[in-house]
Amino acid sequence: MNKLLNKQMKLKIFIITVFSLSIVFSSCNKRIRYIYERDQPADTVYTYKVKSEPYRLKPNDVLHINILTTDENVNKLFQLDNSEKNSNSRNSGGGEFYLTGFTVNDTGYVQVPILGNIYAEDKTVADFRSDVTAKTHQFLNNAIVNVKLVSFKVSFLGEVTNQGPILIYQDNIDILQGISRAGGITDYGNMTNVTVVRQEEDKRLVYKLDLTQREILNSNKFYLYPDDIVIVEPIKAKVAQLNLRDYFFFFSTFSSAISTTVIVLNVFQKK
Repeated sequence: MNKLLNKQMKLKIFIITVFSLSIVFSSCNKRIRYIYERDQPADTVYTYKVKSEPYRLKPNDVLHINILTTDENVNKLFQLDNSEKNSNSRNSGGGEFYLTGFTVNDTGYVQVPILGNIYAEDKTVADFRSDVTAKTHQFLNNAIVNVKLVSFKVSFLGEVTNQGPILIYQDNIDILQGISRAGGITDYGNMTNVTVVRQEEDKRLVYKLDLTQREILNSNKFYLYPDDIVIVEPIKAKVAQLNLRDYFFFFSTFSSAISTTVIVLNVFQKK
């Protein structure tokens, strides 16, 4: 009886030891640097040509349009500038922009007070701003027109510090900037295996990125688009660690059940 209990105790000690060592070794894995370059001399500069394609507007995009003149009465006539609402929208994380902004409808147009319908689909933000400016100058010569895309949202999943959607208040952003907005990659994130899911019309594109290779700087895929989903996969050490935890829990439960059964049988035998 005592020998059986001793064997069970040794088994538990062995499992706990293996589990503890696995955690120690997995936590000692070397981190891979972003855009890694081996044996790079100090104080060197590399030049990479930017290949970002400007984002083109599509239906359901939300735009913030602001037309300003020196005449307050004219500004009220256009009813496009509301500093109080804009201040509240900054404090509420941008949600107010979706209520006060202008949406590209299913036909590709944006309906603007006084100016009427202006076509926006498949145009860049800069091109659409030029069209709004030209339309505005038909009524006002010295008006200042500002157009911003406020529906630029990117979602982050997996091994990042802050998972979930992030609003981007600029016309474009690259993958490294996006990940920094999400708090960076965790210690268990695999920088060589980052997945981006992108919707284009009636299909979804899925592609992989290796953030340790500098060639990514020359790729169009280096830049994110609105509604992209970025998934940072875990390294194999974390997957193995999670599996080991499951096995440890199973063996611990199984071992405890055997010990309890042996003790109960021993009690009944003594009786």
